[in-house]
Amino acid sequence: MARVAFIVTTCHEFEGIKVLSGILKKHGHVADCFLHSEEKDFYRAVLDWKPDVVGIYATTGQEAWAYDYIRGWKKSLKHLKVVMGGPHPSHDLEPLTHPDVVDATTKGEAEYAILDLVNAWEADRTIEDIPNVGWLGPDGVGVQNPIRPVVQDLDTLPFPDVDVFYKYPFLRSKRVMQVHVSRGCQNSCTYCSVGLMKKDWVSGRRGEKFNRQKSVDYVCEEMNDILARYPDFKMVNFGDAALNMTRGWIQEFAEKWPKRVGLPFACNININYLNEDDIIALKRAGCVSVQFGLESGSEKVRLEIYKKGYTDDIVYSIPKLLRKHKITYRTNNIMGSPAETLEDMFETARVNKRIKPNGCTVLIYRPFKSTVLGQQDFALGRVDLERDIGPSIQNDSMMKRTDLREVVNLQKLFNVAVYVPGGEQLVRQLVRMPRNPAFDFTLLGFLWYQHAVVSGYGMLDDFKLGLKNVGQIFGKSGSQTKRSFLETLDTGSDAAVH
Repeated sequence: MARVAFIVTTCHEFEGIKVLSGILKKHGHVADCFLHSEEKDFYRAVLDWKPDVVGIYATTGQEAWAYDYIRGWKKSLKHLKVVMGGPHPSHDLEPLTHPDVVDATTKGEAEYAILDLVNAWEADRTIEDIPNVGWLGPDGVGVQNPIRPVVQDLDTLPFPDVDVFYKYPFLRSKRVMQVHVSRGCQNSCTYCSVGLMKKDWVSGRRGEKFNRQKSVDYVCEEMNDILARYPDFKMVNFGDAALNMTRGWIQEFAEKWPKRVGLPFACNININYLNEDDIIALKRAGCVSVQFGLESGSEKVRLEIYKKGYTDDIVYSIPKLLRKHKITYRTNNIMGSPAETLEDMFETARVNKRIKPNGCTVLIYRPFKSTVLGQQDFALGRVDLERDIGPSIQNDSMMKRTDLREVVNLQKLFNVAVYVPGGEQLVRQLVRMPRNPAFDFTLLGFLWYQHAVVSGYGMLDDFKLGLKNVGQIFGKSGSQTKRSFLETLDTGSDAAVH
């Protein structure tokens, strides 16, 4: 029996950690999770728990936050092993070049990789033949083992272990429960990792699928299992890339969810695969708010560069149907990719103004090496490699652009252009100014209101969540770099993988 401690820096529920903990516990190990923001003495809390293995979930730009902690733990716990999983090590073996910190990485879905890894370490066996695992070769070069087939039937997995997060009073007292019911996405957008995941993780063998969804019965049982122990949640947020992943699933969900669970919910949708029957079923099931990716107001950029897959006809028709059936909706948008001019970005604001969303999330484009477009950016020298912007996609850009100041300012003032009468002309003047903290708080104010009020999360919960992360916002923790307050806001959009 091994003791596995997962560590994360942000006060948020991570679905992957819930699933990994559930798998480990099912097979006789002990697992727990430690949130930096929720522990009075994070270093001591983990050390006193005496883990055999520490697991880190890492996104690009945030992978090194715990290195100083780990070096300290390893001095006291001589047997301690560390594995890093998540989006970053799935596409970059650089963490293995820090052998005093990271002993192994995992690529892709890690349920059985981490189980095999923990079992091997416990028995003092080699890890060099475990699928999905990355390890440091004798020549100092990282080695990535082949990927095992992804789990085809998600119903065969144990329920995600929510206890490792809900042990913290703040998370279990929030209005909204975070849940995932699927894996994958119908699209293969070039700015997202999913396209490369489909190539790397799925062999193409007959019957093997990248897009998978739990059965409606499993989802209802999972929810009731959680609510039996944590009955105070008032709403569910489905963080999947799209709840309408499988044709017909929403219709069955609309029949069973209201009777067996009955909580209202918010979700992401793919409007390219949505029709009015689906929207009616969503409403009948209890959906109060949806979110979808517009990304760019330029149809050419959406179709030819981002490979988003939907035309202006879809962009304008689906919002009308959502309004007809009284479901609020928010859009996701990207600013500053190499595909766009500044005028394209203003067109994104104009399209949002026309389709009248109840809120707009606006992110600054970041060139991840795990994406098709990001790989092109690095290959073509579009990225300023000397510019360290930290982990946030809400704060700054590392693209080489002559209009970089205007792009970053427009991202902050985007909602002014969309919602304030005459806002576009005002913003056109303001984007020329030097960066201003007032612009940052303008974005925060709009995002906070739209997310907390429109989607039903509650303004107090979102405000408290920001305060919970204040140590990571304004200061450093170990190797943690300064982070934007905007990044810590719980936008319920953690389905995106980078």
